[in-house]
Amino acid sequence: MRYVRRFAALTIALAMIVAASLSWPGPETDTAPTTGAGPQPVRILLAAVGDLLMHMPVVNSAYDRDTGGYDFSGIFAPVTSYLSCADYTIANLETRLAGPAGGYHGYPLFNTPAELARDLREAGIDLLATANNHSLDMGWDGIVKTLDNIEAAGLAHVGTYRTPSEKATPFIADVRGIKLAFLNYTATTNGLPVPPGKEFAVNLLDPATVIAEADAARKLGADLVVAVLHFGLEYHRLPGEDQRRLAHELCASGVDVIIGSHPHVVQPIERVTVQRGGQPYTCVIAYSLGNFISNQRWRYSDSGIILYLEIEKTDEGTFVREVSYLPVWVQKRMNGTRCEYRVLPVHPDIPSAARNQLLPEDQRRLAEVWEEVTTHLSNPAAGIVPYGTPAATDCQDGRSPVKYETFYKSRDNGRPGTSQPAAPRPASYGRCTGMGWEQPGAGGTR
Repeated sequence: MRYVRRFAALTIALAMIVAASLSWPGPETDTAPTTGAGPQPVRILLAAVGDLLMHMPVVNSAYDRDTGGYDFSGIFAPVTSYLSCADYTIANLETRLAGPAGGYHGYPLFNTPAELARDLREAGIDLLATANNHSLDMGWDGIVKTLDNIEAAGLAHVGTYRTPSEKATPFIADVRGIKLAFLNYTATTNGLPVPPGKEFAVNLLDPATVIAEADAARKLGADLVVAVLHFGLEYHRLPGEDQRRLAHELCASGVDVIIGSHPHVVQPIERVTVQRGGQPYTCVIAYSLGNFISNQRWRYSDSGIILYLEIEKTDEGTFVREVSYLPVWVQKRMNGTRCEYRVLPVHPDIPSAARNQLLPEDQRRLAEVWEEVTTHLSNPAAGIVPYGTPAATDCQDGRSPVKYETFYKSRDNGRPGTSQPAAPRPASYGRCTGMGWEQPGAGGTR
């Protein structure tokens, strides 16, 4: 079961209510619902992360020599609580899961072990967006096998399809009574052509198509329409004019939330008021969430955000009440003879016990990431702020608070809840240094 996050103000208010109840002699008024009162508002928390860019150094770090399989769970363990605490969580799968027959590889034609889908599900992801510039990296067969493997792991998907009827059916998730429609499109396939006769296979970004499919989803009962768009210019920290114009056009035409990917850096978040049917409506646009996991080690691309949207449904409609975000940074370090990757939550209030477990250069980079992201995104006047204080925030109603100190401990790469360490990697898997091809401007798109 998923649980709605408790915001700091609500937590304080709840504590005051509990304290008061301990000394209050008893209620003097009837607290039963008033006869004829309308339904109470429903609130949910939607979370989204950026690009899952599975370069081979990341994949190799998850290899288990004993089993011959892969275990990615340790990569996401530090942020699992921040993913699973939302009622619904989505991510951009910027690789294929086409199986071992074609070999596993990273850029330029990505293919990753299917265990990734299993571990994403266990980390708290619910839906994978699959339309991006790497949708066709493994051809038509890769599309089919990727979706098969996603479904086998218990995940939903949107953006690429195996049949025309699958594409024609809008994906609507009923999240605790709020129906969220998810649409997904890509502006490019890196020049790889859609196979003849398979034009339905990949959602290509076309404004008229997005508007029509948003309208179709609304007619099928969607309360809120979320469009996940793979667009924009790589490594640009500000959206281009064409990117902004398209996003605003879609907002004015029926899309409620736009979540962007592809630039591999974080771009701003906007709350834009548009006119719909002569009435003002506020749309949320997150132009790019940056990288969630990758081997891109340079400034701005080694980090991203978890985006949180608190959504409320009332008699008057469904809308986004609150926008917040949590910066994340990809740590890459040696642990004994093997290379480790960890997605770490970033906040200035890291307890000293946890901070002392980090290398000095990692401590410096965490501080830099916090400054870079918060100065780039925060807009209190528009209600766009960092998410809580990790040491205090408990978005898991009724469960134990998150122990922030444990996020930074070196841990075995075994499955959660086990004590069995991962087997030693082959020597070629032990290197953590060097960036290889991953330099901006090296050619191609990531």
